[in-house]
Amino acid sequence: MAKITRDQAVSALVAVVREALERGEEADIPGLGTFRVEYHPSAAEELPTGEVVMRPPRNEIIFSPHDEP
Repeated sequence: MAKITRDQAVSALVAVVREALERGEEADIPGLGTFRVEYHPSAAEELPTGEVVMRPPRNEIIFSPHDEP
């Protein structure tokens, strides 16, 4: 049986989380936490100069750590 390296394990974990998020699902990693995507609609923002600009809509990845036992 072949050993996997730390880098291979991390890459595999990132790939699994990415695939779940792209499907619109949460990714729960036991002992670590949960990743989810949160949508933020476009919004007006006033700059310090007084100019108002529109921020585009975006998706944000949110991580919630599990509580320690």
